[in-house]
Amino acid sequence: MDRQLEQTRDIWVNAFFTGNYDVLANYEDASFKVINEKEGITESNLTRYEKIAHAVKNGVWKPQKPNIKSEEFEFDRELTRCIVTLELEDEETIIQELWICQEDWKITELRFCKVNNKIKMD
Repeated sequence: MDRQLEQTRDIWVNAFFTGNYDVLANYEDASFKVINEKEGITESNLTRYEKIAHAVKNGVWKPQKPNIKSEEFEFDRELTRCIVTLELEDEETIIQELWICQEDWKITELRFCKVNNKIKMD
């Protein structure tokens, strides 16, 4: 199960960094959102797709890859939910991805947490 999730994440991450919002839409749940706790911003997937499309069209889509210090996968007992926690080397931020598997893995939330505020599996 974790291998399937890893492959799905690789495709999703690559789609983000290349600005391929059509592929992002295939791997993001309909209720997907990005939460930035430091800035108090929550963004829906449709808003993101519009911003990415605009940036790609204008040749300014150049997201920076973070320097990842550690990566942890925490699955629920049924192996249908997973929280991926990324600790960054040079920042006071932790990135968390919430994934669900019904037929395929889809990401439901991307959260930029304050260091002491990460979420845990129930």
